[in-house]
Amino acid sequence: MPVSIDPQHVERGSRRPVLLLSVLVGLLPISCEQGNTSLPPAATKGRLDHINGDMVLHLEGTPEEMGEQHGRLLKDQVKRVVADIIESTLQNDADLLRGAMRMEPFLPDAFRRELHALAKAAGVEYDRLVALQLFGDVNRGRFCTFYAVYDEATRTGEPIIGRNMDYWDSGVSQYAAVIIHFTPDEGLPFFTVSWAGIINGWTAMNEKGIVAANNTAYGTLDNSLDGLSTCFMLRKIVQYSGTVEEGIETIKTTPRACGTSMLIAGGHPPQAVAVEYDHKAVAVRRAKRSVVIADNDFCKLHCTTPRPRNPDGTSRRDILWKLIKKHYGKIDRSMNFAAADGVPITSMNLHSALLFPRDLSFRLAMGQVPAFRQPYRHFKMAPEGIVSNE
Repeated sequence: MPVSIDPQHVERGSRRPVLLLSVLVGLLPISCEQGNTSLPPAATKGRLDHINGDMVLHLEGTPEEMGEQHGRLLKDQVKRVVADIIESTLQNDADLLRGAMRMEPFLPDAFRRELHALAKAAGVEYDRLVALQLFGDVNRGRFCTFYAVYDEATRTGEPIIGRNMDYWDSGVSQYAAVIIHFTPDEGLPFFTVSWAGIINGWTAMNEKGIVAANNTAYGTLDNSLDGLSTCFMLRKIVQYSGTVEEGIETIKTTPRACGTSMLIAGGHPPQAVAVEYDHKAVAVRRAKRSVVIADNDFCKLHCTTPRPRNPDGTSRRDILWKLIKKHYGKIDRSMNFAAADGVPITSMNLHSALLFPRDLSFRLAMGQVPAFRQPYRHFKMAPEGIVSNE
């Protein structure tokens, strides 16, 4: 049965102080011009909030400015994540660093500039930070799921997206799980669900209501590392795509790496697709009856047979389809199929989310494993950033 989420009505938030007067203190002037201080950009851009008990990092500006803000505001967490995920892995797996640096030249220049600034501000080595972004491609992420329903499948016709991110975390989620809200100089404002130090993320939505989420896809004929990483493809989609079709075109025209199933959903009017791709080929699996579901198998590009994940021989995709079929036409925000028995991988569920592109709101459980057994907190993307929606 689907898990229901009862809305909580909690008003949280605070007003940020506004500087109203110019004052002189010794020889250091602080002037006001149209309500803004004359402090350096590094001191006036970016902030770290704690909303509904979760870390929310707000970044804005150029790639260099966003990287500096990230490294400055989460310095301790970034250093610890690099140590726990990368340095510990390199003790037994030198191929991780070699694979990551093979993929690094395929990153867009803006992303590399952001990473250089982040590494400098956080006091970590650049190659280690790159490996932190790319370890899921080099060592192949194991399990994830997503589904999207809309139009006649939902009670109101609105798109509803469910998402599970499943991977090993070495305890990192407890101290480094973060929602990062980006307001870049180039592209669209968006947020990602991530860890401190990771600028791409695994589940994302932009201000146009375009959602992207990535699953490793097995059965591919080509697992090349010569292309843009899966997670940076996700970020490129939400930062630069205002429609589902633009997101599809981004994948088709970008050098691709290893096998992936990428959800692109939402928009106005809503659409949903699973774009299955590897280094050589792309296949767009469009919604049938306004439903798209994926786990870790190709369904169109290489037509692999789903591998059962449960004792009764059913796959996670089977379970989701049965739930959606049972409630077809009546699905609403109270139904959380992502948390249904047999869908999340209990031992490694890092975050679980429901996203509602119509009003840019979302519900998210993270910070403990398994995440889907934690409270789903309510958020919304607003012009000022991520705010509580409880």
